[in-house]
Amino acid sequence: MEIRMPGIKTIEQNQYQRKIYSVSELNGRCKQVLEGEFSTVWLEAEISNLAKPASGHWYFSLKDQKAQVRCAMFKFKNRSCVSPPEEGMKVLVRAKVSLFEPRGEFQLIVEYLEAAGVGALLREYEQLKAKLDQEGLFDSSAKKPISHFNQRIGVVTSATGAAIHDVISVIRRRFPLQQLVIYPCLVQGNLAAQQIIHQINVANQRQEVDLLLLVRGGGSLEDLWCFNDEVLARTIFASALPIVTGIGHEVDFTIADFVADLRAPTPSAAAEKSTPDQRELLEQIAGLQYWLTQFMENKFQGYSQKIDWLLRQLQSPESVIEHRQQSLALLQHRLGSALKDRHSSMNQRLQNLQLRLSKLDPSVKIETAKQQRIQLKQRLMASMDKHFSENQSKFRELSIKLDSLSPLAILGRGYSVTSLACGELVTDAKTVEIGSTITSRLKDGRIDSQVTKIH
Repeated sequence: MEIRMPGIKTIEQNQYQRKIYSVSELNGRCKQVLEGEFSTVWLEAEISNLAKPASGHWYFSLKDQKAQVRCAMFKFKNRSCVSPPEEGMKVLVRAKVSLFEPRGEFQLIVEYLEAAGVGALLREYEQLKAKLDQEGLFDSSAKKPISHFNQRIGVVTSATGAAIHDVISVIRRRFPLQQLVIYPCLVQGNLAAQQIIHQINVANQRQEVDLLLLVRGGGSLEDLWCFNDEVLARTIFASALPIVTGIGHEVDFTIADFVADLRAPTPSAAAEKSTPDQRELLEQIAGLQYWLTQFMENKFQGYSQKIDWLLRQLQSPESVIEHRQQSLALLQHRLGSALKDRHSSMNQRLQNLQLRLSKLDPSVKIETAKQQRIQLKQRLMASMDKHFSENQSKFRELSIKLDSLSPLAILGRGYSVTSLACGELVTDAKTVEIGSTITSRLKDGRIDSQVTKIH
């Protein structure tokens, strides 16, 4: 029997009015509320409890003086991280607010991480990089060639840092004969860029090395910032000596790397790129020695075979002399016959020339020319006399004909030529008027008459 008392609610009554959650439901609901309320947040804090398991994910806490929060940055996000996190490092992160449901822990899912203050440095870095690139300081055409064989190599770095030990170790291993000149300087801090510039200028003034290595071990962006100095970049570009950089690790790129004639990912790699490998040289020498040995053996073998052949061809002196004597006798006989034939031929040729010369005697030609001249003269005189007589007869005939046709001859027979005063000949009496004056030309002289009558 159930006893009911006014104002008192039993458990059976309240269970129908309350919403009861399980732990997983509560955590899931809280996660939804957090992720819905906060999309993305930026935080600046200090890293603590950093863990980097084999999975590649990063787990750490972000804290300030009053509180801390758990964070996770998954592998596919931290690959693009410029500054890997370290314990106690102050960072700037972009994250999503969430809840780890299995343990009900409030956490941040980090999407981006950089060292505090790195953002401004990166912007300054990109601006300087773009400026120098536009000016042509990164052009490959301006790069000087790097030789593996250098009499002396200069190293611009800290005299006490790990980089110089790495360089010396690599060079001793690869090419122990290589001479080094160290130009000590700071490679971190506010004075580092100025000291590096000074040592590069000193090396160019002294001209005691053939190549410069500018090296430094790994570090954060701030640690390597001196190598992003604009004056240092221009000093490297203006250097008469080739410069190889080996700054930081393979993922570190500084302005000095872009301006340098060759960039190596590490100080050890810079030493390798500027020196020959003694093992390779020894292998090349051994190969050349083997080739030379084989070449000389082949030559000696060839000469030996040739000497053997010559020895087989060699005869006794007596047989050689006898053979030479026979050859000499044969040559003497051939020479005598040739001289005899030559003498006979020359005599015949001489007789022919004498005969031709007798025919070409000048006295004979002169006498013949004289006879020809006399004959030609006689023929010329006869021809001239004949032509003169013929022309003289023709002249007389033509004179007689000319006289017979001459008006004067007609006038000589008593005829006259009458003309008017104007000179017009009178051929018809009708053309003359009474009283006009006419002129009559006789053989000798003229008569002027006045017409009194016309018949």
